[in-house]
Amino acid sequence: MRRTLALIFGSLFVSTVGHAAATAYVGVTVHPVSSAAMESATLLVEDGKIAGIGTDLEIPSDAAVVDLAGLHLYPGFVHPLSVLGLTEINSVRGTRDYTEIGEVNADIRAEVAFNADSELLPVAMSGGILTAHVVPTGGIFRGTSAAVRLEGWNWEDMTMSSSVGMHVEYPDLRPPAPSFRVPKPPSEDEVKKKKEETLKTINDTLKDARAYAKAVAAAAEGSAPAPTHDAKLAALGPMLAGEMPLFLYADERTQIESALDWADEQELSNIVLVTGPDAVYLADRLAESDVRVLLNGVHKLPERDWEPYDTPFTAAKRLHDAGVEFCIGDGGGGFRAPHVRNLPFHAAMAAAFGLPKEVALRSVTLSAAEFLGIQDRVGSLEVGKDATFIATSGDPLEVKTRILRAWIAGDEIDFSLDRQKRLYRKYDNRPQPRDERSPDVEGIREQGKG
Repeated sequence: MRRTLALIFGSLFVSTVGHAAATAYVGVTVHPVSSAAMESATLLVEDGKIAGIGTDLEIPSDAAVVDLAGLHLYPGFVHPLSVLGLTEINSVRGTRDYTEIGEVNADIRAEVAFNADSELLPVAMSGGILTAHVVPTGGIFRGTSAAVRLEGWNWEDMTMSSSVGMHVEYPDLRPPAPSFRVPKPPSEDEVKKKKEETLKTINDTLKDARAYAKAVAAAAEGSAPAPTHDAKLAALGPMLAGEMPLFLYADERTQIESALDWADEQELSNIVLVTGPDAVYLADRLAESDVRVLLNGVHKLPERDWEPYDTPFTAAKRLHDAGVEFCIGDGGGGFRAPHVRNLPFHAAMAAAFGLPKEVALRSVTLSAAEFLGIQDRVGSLEVGKDATFIATSGDPLEVKTRILRAWIAGDEIDFSLDRQKRLYRKYDNRPQPRDERSPDVEGIREQGKG
């Protein structure tokens, strides 16, 4: 049995208990995201799929009825870039499995390293994150990513889509600022040399991958012998053919501009730029070239002293105004994995600084699902999609809103498995101090004074 439990609490009322053919969630305000909200509506679930939504929906006679009066149903959030399931405690090296040594790791598949029993998954689900894009890191060619649902027995069960995209780190053109980790940064000449070496590695690898693809095609036609199998070069074929998105990492303005020039030279299409607020400086070019943007860094400080304080906060609005297709992430990485539940508040900040509220909500639900190619299953509440949704006390972009219940493919999530909630209950119920101090304690204190 999966890690789910049908909960009955508060004023919520379930009229039928057991293995009903269908479940109807009634009296609730449904926010499909892809269309207008419906008050006092019913959402009907059959076999883990949404079978109907409406205000006058006919409920099957054998359906279980769950009264959610006063609550709101939203699709579960889709995290667009994370190492969830690939790490546990970032400071403990043995629990990190999101990076590999070497520069060319194109044959890495993130899903096979996914830990279905990670303690971080229930925490994320309590925050409404029910689907995540799990990505590898490390090297120039990082490998392929996967879209996973956060509940299930193992990685095979939880993987919704594998080979979502190939991840490539474009070289940074700036010398790093001095820090305790890099007390003596490299010079500009050293950075330039490193960039040229990195680009040579990228270009040589793509050249070899194209030659490998031609050799494989020739062998399939019977005009040449089959080449020796090369997993790394074979993994790059779908990206070069435009069948798999290229997630291109470039954060700073000149780095982004150089990366786009390089992509044009390589005649690459189907690009997702993984970047930060500097993307706004190239918004028109991004829109014209149909480059999608996975925007991180909404909560960061401005990159430069002369930039207004709200530059990162308004980046999403400026991309939206320019017509750029985007979704919002939190930056990913091992440090942020325990905090992915805060994803909706990145979108909320963008909304507070001008991004239309419905676009902000879409950026962490349906838009993110579209980036991952799983929009036919999650990201909005529509008939035929997975019954993956959350029940809230109000707007999920408001920090005071409580996420009260959640379902993935029709199975209710057991929030009691959330380690943070367990710790909260443990220490909330800790023994209280006595009114009068123990004589033994007082004796120890007096001995200390002496």
